[in-house]
Amino acid sequence: MFFGLKKLGSRSVIGIDFGSSSIKAIAISKGQGTYRVDGIAEAPLTKGLIVDNRFEEVDKITAILKQIRHSFPSGLKNVAIAVTGSDVITKVMKMNASLDELDLESRVEIEVENSIPFPLDEIFIDFEVMGPSESDKSLNDILVSAARKERVLSQAQCVDNSGLKTTIVDIASHALARSAEVIMTSDDYNRGVAVVDIGATQMMLNILYQGNVIFTRSKSHGGALCTQMLSERYGMPIQEAEQAKLNEDLPIDAELDVITPFVNMTVNHLRFDLRMFTNAPNNVDVQKLILMGGGVLMKSLAKQLQDELEFEVEIADPSLALECKSKEENKLLKESGAKYMMALGLALRGVS
Repeated sequence: MFFGLKKLGSRSVIGIDFGSSSIKAIAISKGQGTYRVDGIAEAPLTKGLIVDNRFEEVDKITAILKQIRHSFPSGLKNVAIAVTGSDVITKVMKMNASLDELDLESRVEIEVENSIPFPLDEIFIDFEVMGPSESDKSLNDILVSAARKERVLSQAQCVDNSGLKTTIVDIASHALARSAEVIMTSDDYNRGVAVVDIGATQMMLNILYQGNVIFTRSKSHGGALCTQMLSERYGMPIQEAEQAKLNEDLPIDAELDVITPFVNMTVNHLRFDLRMFTNAPNNVDVQKLILMGGGVLMKSLAKQLQDELEFEVEIADPSLALECKSKEENKLLKESGAKYMMALGLALRGVS
């Protein structure tokens, strides 16, 4: 929660995930020992509207958000959004545990000014006390995040101009971790869990351990590359290739000529990133992998990862943890809930 943006307690919040190919949104409220879905929606984006997390045409994106609003109760206006990639920097800092809130805030600003390569007037700052430092109990570990104002405000402008209200700004990796925790078992808490989000143009890996993100890495790779490969191989328009991929209505040789090479590429990227974590100084072994994002809905990807890796692999299924108002919503989450996990993690920020 960046300075000036207030947390809402238990009221329902719409989490909005701005992807490069579509906008996903889900609203969650807290019921009796469970989370209830108050609305869910997805709207496609024309290529070029959002590029590398930059909003190129604010008016067109705003118009799409106005359409999405109709999928939610009219009184539901509070929205949570996220920043990611080079737009945000996170660091763990150690500070005196005796500092009160005001002194801590001042100290964080001083440390950020000295250690983060952005002028203070160009960023929003967020911090969270993680708890006593293992090396010195008189110090607290403070998770500090700094995000470029330009990127935050462009998202907030679209949301606010659509008639909704930006109330929470989160970090994408934290939102994914939060949504993963909802579907993780009690056994997962004390072991390393890799959370992999594969969108249209970006793949993000987070390693979770005891409720914390202890490693994160992202790269430009996603489902749009597979669509491009199909389009070039068979001379199909991009939109036609995307639908054929999603519907698994592909030429008979596509599995060998396109899908398998793309899956191999994805697996190799992931193996490299996991090796980066393994080679880093830590005492955590990854024992489970959770796949998220629209790019993971290709059945062959999860199967090959399970065949090649030495630990459990599963595709995120939020329908197991959420109460839906209708069978249609439950079916949607069961079949394609993995691509709503970022939006879910954002919505959960408002009610947790």
